[in-house]
Amino acid sequence: MCARPGRAVWNTLGVTRSKKVPEPARNVPGPAESVRPLELFFDLVFVFTITQIASVLAARPTAQDLARVMVLLALTWWMYAGYAWLTNSLDLERTRPRLLLLTGMAGFFVMSLAVPRSFEPGPWGLVFGIAYLVVVLVHTVGFLGTSGRAGITRVGPLNLTSALILVAAGAAPDRLRLWIMAAACLLQLLAPFITGVGGFTVGVGHFVERHGLAVIILLGESIVEVGTAATGQSDVLVVVVGSLLALALTAAMWWLYFDREERESERLLHRMPPERRARVAVYAFGYAYYVMILGIAVTAVGMQEAIDSFDGPMHGLPAGLLPLGAALFLFGLAYFRRSLAGTWPVARLLGAVAVAVGAPVARWGGGWQALAVTTAVLVGLVLAEQRP
Repeated sequence: MCARPGRAVWNTLGVTRSKKVPEPARNVPGPAESVRPLELFFDLVFVFTITQIASVLAARPTAQDLARVMVLLALTWWMYAGYAWLTNSLDLERTRPRLLLLTGMAGFFVMSLAVPRSFEPGPWGLVFGIAYLVVVLVHTVGFLGTSGRAGITRVGPLNLTSALILVAAGAAPDRLRLWIMAAACLLQLLAPFITGVGGFTVGVGHFVERHGLAVIILLGESIVEVGTAATGQSDVLVVVVGSLLALALTAAMWWLYFDREERESERLLHRMPPERRARVAVYAFGYAYYVMILGIAVTAVGMQEAIDSFDGPMHGLPAGLLPLGAALFLFGLAYFRRSLAGTWPVARLLGAVAVAVGAPVARWGGGWQALAVTTAVLVGLVLAEQRP
């Protein structure tokens, strides 16, 4: 995804620059105009964390493990999104901000290493909690020298409280860990309603691009995971047809977001008053994006399960993962549009219902039929939305 050069910072903010700038403001960097290479490096570690979270569900596709994935992903996405807000304000040409971001990256990396065993007896739950605490501390410290200082002084204490709850969860008996982690997750999700989001600025071009890159990297990683699962099969038909169906499904997901949503979201954010922009960004790029990312992760696991049972009926939760993931993705897209434009895209809501209704196909037929039906619905949406 190319950068967006030549865009003035004050135009990005949507305000007119005054001739006289107060002395303290001269030392505070404005919002970034485009994504920097260090942020892309950071995103690779984040995507590895998401892959590790999805592996929890792939290893044991049960309702309990799905709940674990939802909690882990919500916690991880919330802080990744927090770092997108942070790097929007950081001057990454300087050494100190770079070292801060690399330290946060190290915290995410340790989190990812702990994820697969974070609910098992032993030290890994505590390792996850401590690594998360490091991620939150770096995020809080990083904001103190930026234009978001006022905002982080309100939100930061709640983030730190959530991190300390996660540390306590890691030290608690493993049977209670999910419930304690869910409490930490709930506190973070409610934080914007408790403290508000005033005090943060949104550099629109950078903000939209950064989140879009996360989506495209996650979609690419899902193809890698599906390809790895397919190459483990001995039947040539399963490998070729299954992989192509999975590729078509993933391409449709890419199309549904990047053909229109990314450009439209940037335009709509630009048109909003700066004082309203931050709150809308929380809804669209926080809550709605979480549903989209969860949908991508669950779809990836569902595609793997469909290929593993390509020519035979599927049973239990594995049969529902593919339609569930696709439906979540479509609903997340619909809520994303609703948050920015104020209207629900009816076609995408109907698409989510159609995918969910098609869930029994995997039970009656097989993995190839589940892949075919889900792909057909998403490709149909792509074709229906094409401009005349």
